Amino acid sequence: MAYHYFGDVVTFDTTYRTNKYDMPFAPFTGVNHHMQSIQFGCALLQDETEVTFEWLFRTWLEATGGHPPTSIITDQDLGMKGAIATVFPNTRHRLYLWHIKKNFVEKLSQVYYKRSKFKKDMKKCIKETYKKEDFEGRWMLLMKENELESNKWLQGLFDIRESWVPVYNRGTFFAGMNTTGCSEGINSFFDGFVTHTSNLKEFVVKYEKALNRIVKRENDEDFESEHKFRIVNDHEFLLKHVEKVYTRNVFNKFKESWSKVFDHKVESVRNGNGFQSFVVKSKDDELEKFEVTLDSQSYEVFVRLDIDEILEHFILPRWRQKANKFRIIDSQGLVHDDGKEECEALRLSHMCQEATKLACLAALSNEAYIIFLESMNDLFEKIQKVSKVSPIEICADKDNEKSIEPSRAEILLLDPNISQCKGRKKDVKGKAATHSPKDRKVVLRCH
Repeated sequence: MAYHYFGDVVTFDTTYRTNKYDMPFAPFTGVNHHMQSIQFGCALLQDETEVTFEWLFRTWLEATGGHPPTSIITDQDLGMKGAIATVFPNTRHRLYLWHIKKNFVEKLSQVYYKRSKFKKDMKKCIKETYKKEDFEGRWMLLMKENELESNKWLQGLFDIRESWVPVYNRGTFFAGMNTTGCSEGINSFFDGFVTHTSNLKEFVVKYEKALNRIVKRENDEDFESEHKFRIVNDHEFLLKHVEKVYTRNVFNKFKESWSKVFDHKVESVRNGNGFQSFVVKSKDDELEKFEVTLDSQSYEVFVRLDIDEILEHFILPRWRQKANKFRIIDSQGLVHDDGKEECEALRLSHMCQEATKLACLAALSNEAYIIFLESMNDLFEKIQKVSKVSPIEICADKDNEKSIEPSRAEILLLDPNISQCKGRKKDVKGKAATHSPKDRKVVLRCH
């Protein structure tokens, strides 16, 4: 499952409408080892209340094996915020910076127009402050210079600054998804398959097609990353090492960042208690300087200490080539035109995945190989007793095309305009009264 490898960071956005019932489409989105947007699951909701979000998050958490993400990025919704705090108490919740910036245009049109000084200064305040006190100082100065101290919306933003300003989130991993870019990308991706006129049955079928396209795109990039040549000069030993480790897109990202290292210079060095302190200045702006303290025992520095390879503890497995090497492509053949899903096929896919992991580990030594085979024989005998089917019977059934009918789980799709009224009274205007959380359940897909 994609979530197993890349579920450390999740974006969640309900601003997209994909069906004729105008029901919020709620995709759980992530980013893979190629920095491509991928899907972990989705739901169609009746409303966007805290109760509904709490039900959805609990259901999704159960579907992913009870493993919450390290961080989650959402829009600014109070109901969503409360549900995340309840269901994912240890997950870092961050707001889309893109949504915040979009609101600047709407809320502060009198000062936030194209090429305005306020706009440029606010951008620097948000993105180019590297200490919390620097951000707060610049913010207060901006408010005073533009006579915005009494603006209630800006006061509210400042109160929740830890949830959206980059300097407050530098210690949390977000896989580069610090804006709504990935979520917006996944939404526009579905535009080619579903529209606001799609009914629920059409949505599920087209959603599967969209997922197949996402999988194909990842497979294509797997091939490109493994076989396409990267341009590296002979003397760039560190980049030569990086190209063997990272995928093509991550390598390009690293190379771009690495080139900026040479735009700075080390002005002075102080040593003491096993630590080294460097004062680093920008060659373009002498006023831009940073004090960097390093643990000299861990060799966590490159240019200064002439290190030609990235140390192993710096390399995140999620960015490596073949980070998804144990992934089993199970989207094809599991969902059929009749809307039924084969649980047996899902179990088989999962077992193959786990067995492959174990086999890769056992293949490293002859001793482990022998243990693997002996354990497989013992496991075979135990499972044969439980299943009460012999290998000969299974082969005979396949030869005669009379294999045992796999158990199936139907996807129940109801017209929400009917299901939401079932068992509830209507008011005098004919509108449905408030419904319970179970009425909100429409469809939840997990990948």
